[in-house]
Amino acid sequence: MKGYDAKFIEELKNKNDIVDFVGRYVRLEQRGGNFWGKCPFHHEKTASFSVNPTGQFFYCFGCHKSGDVISFAMDIESLDFADAIKFLAERAKMPLPEIKYDDEKIKEQKRQRERLLSVLRDTALFYVSNIKSAKGAEYYEYALSRRLTPKTVTQFGLGASLDFNSLPAYLKSKGYTNEEMVLSGAVGEKNGRYFDWLGKRLIIPLIDQFGNVLAMVGRRIDSGKEQKYINTKETAVFSKGKTFFNLNNLKKIKNSQGIDSVILVEGHLDVVSLFQAGFPNVVASMGTALTKDQARILKRYTDKVYISYDGDFAGQKASIRGLEILKEEGLEVKVVALPDGMDPDDVIKKQGADGYRQLLDDAKPLIDFKLDILRRTYDVNTVDGKRKYVFNAMRVIRESTSAAEQEDLLKVVRDITGTSLEALKRDLYSIPENPETETETVKAPQFTDDVGDKTVLASRFILASYLFGKRFTEELNIDTLEFNLPAHIEIKSYITDKLKNNGKVRFNELYEILPEEYSDELSRIAGLETDENKKFDQATYFFDCVRTVKKAKLDKDLEKLTVMFSSETDNDKRRAYATEMAKLLAEKNKLK
Repeated sequence: MKGYDAKFIEELKNKNDIVDFVGRYVRLEQRGGNFWGKCPFHHEKTASFSVNPTGQFFYCFGCHKSGDVISFAMDIESLDFADAIKFLAERAKMPLPEIKYDDEKIKEQKRQRERLLSVLRDTALFYVSNIKSAKGAEYYEYALSRRLTPKTVTQFGLGASLDFNSLPAYLKSKGYTNEEMVLSGAVGEKNGRYFDWLGKRLIIPLIDQFGNVLAMVGRRIDSGKEQKYINTKETAVFSKGKTFFNLNNLKKIKNSQGIDSVILVEGHLDVVSLFQAGFPNVVASMGTALTKDQARILKRYTDKVYISYDGDFAGQKASIRGLEILKEEGLEVKVVALPDGMDPDDVIKKQGADGYRQLLDDAKPLIDFKLDILRRTYDVNTVDGKRKYVFNAMRVIRESTSAAEQEDLLKVVRDITGTSLEALKRDLYSIPENPETETETVKAPQFTDDVGDKTVLASRFILASYLFGKRFTEELNIDTLEFNLPAHIEIKSYITDKLKNNGKVRFNELYEILPEEYSDELSRIAGLETDENKKFDQATYFFDCVRTVKKAKLDKDLEKLTVMFSSETDNDKRRAYATEMAKLLAEKNKLK
C-alpha cells in the first residue's frame, strides 16, 4: 500500500466515506443505488459521474476516470499519494503512522520535497521578521501607504528582503545546503556567489490550500528600472500554471461559509486590497496565460468566475483565450468592466467597496464581452471595418445555444451597424466557420485496446461479479478459469488470495494494489457496477461469460494441439494428440 499498512488504509477509507467526501466538490443526486453528478475532471452538460456508496469508488462514463476516495483526493486537490493520505487523515482526525517505503527513489523524492518546503517556510518567516525590524521600516510604511492595515500585512505574511546577502547566510545557519537553497527558488547562484533571488523587495508569499509556502513574489517599492514584480522560479513544488495566489484563504472561506463565485485578478496586491475591502473570494494567476489546470482548480470551488483584469483594452483583448479555457471547463464567466487605466486596487481606493461591488453587479457575460472587444477592434464607420465586425460578431453569437440570447445579441449588432435584423439573421448561419479560431474541445479519452473482444468483455464481467460480491459467483471456483490480460491475471490473484484466506474482497483496495498501468482496465470494470447494468439477469449473463472464457481456452489449446499434430511424424504421438483433441472437443460440445 505504498508504504502504509493495509489496515491503516482500510480504516482511513472507512472514516472518509466517498459520497460525503466527493459531495464537498460535486453536487450529487441519488438515482437508484448510486449517486450522480457532473464530472469535476472534464466538462460535461449531463451528469455521467457516478459514485458507488457500497463499493466506495467513483466512475465517470464520459472520461472513464475511476478511483477510490484516495485517488479522488489526489486528482481533485493535485496531491501525490502521501499528501492525499495526510489530507484525509487530518480530515478524519487520524494520526499518521510511520511510513515504510519499499522504493528508495520515492523515499528520497518525499524527503527532498519536505526539505524544499522547509527552506521556503523559513525564508518566509525570515522576511516577516525583516519587515517588523527597524531596517524594514520603509517596506512596512510602503505597505501601509497602499492602505493596507497592520492586520492585513500580518494575515498575508508580507515581508521584506533588505539586501542580497543576508538570506543565504541565514539559511546556511539553519543547516540548509547551497543546493537546497537554489532548488527552493529563494536563492540564486552566479559564478559561485549565492544571493537572494528577490533582493530588496516587498515580499508576498504564495501559500497553497494546505498552508505550505510554495514560492514568493517580490515587488520593488522604488521607481527603479528593474522589473516591478518577479516570482521565485518554478521548482519541484511550484508551477505557475497549476496554482493561484490566495488559495489558502479561499479554501478556508469555502469550508466555513461556502463560495458562490470567485473573482480573478491580475495583481497580487489587488488580491490583498480586495480581500481587505470585504471581497475574500479573490485569487490571482501567476502572471501567465490561464491553463486548463487552473480552470479545473477554480471549478473545485465554484461554477462562476468574475474576471476583473486591469482596465487596459490591449490586455483584455489578449485575455480572451484564457477566458475560453474557463468556459470549456464548464465555468460561467462574467467580465468586470474596470475604468480605463485602473486596476481593482485603484477602484477600491477611489470608489470604495460599494463602487467595486457595483462593477461586479454590472459584469457582462463572456459572450457580451467578446462583442465589446470586436466593437473596439473594428471601425464600423468604414465599409471594411463594418463588414469585418459583422463577420466576426456572427461567429461569436453562434456560440450561444439560446435562441433568445442570440436575438438579443443580434439587436446589439443591428444598433451598432444599422444592418437590418432580417439580414443579420440570414448571415448568422451562412458565414463560414474560421477553422483557425475554432475553440478546442475537451474530448474524453477512448479505450481502444481489446474493448470489443468478446472474451475480454466476458472476463471483465466475471471479475466484476466477484469484486462486487454477486451471490451467483459462489457456484463457481474462479481457479477453473484462465484469463489472458495481465491486469485480469493480477485481479484474479487478488480474489483467489482473499477467498483462500477467508478475507473480504473489496474492489476499492485494487486502486492501491495494482500497478498504475492497469488503471484503465480497472476503470472499465468499475463502469460495470451501475444501476443500468442491474436491469438484466446478471446470473444468466455471468454463466454465459464463463462459457465464453472456457471456450476461448479450449479453442486456444485445440489450436496448439492441431499445430503439434500436423508437424508430428511419430504415429504414437499423433494418436496421443488426437485423443487429447477429442477430449477437448467433447468438453467444448458440453459448453453448448
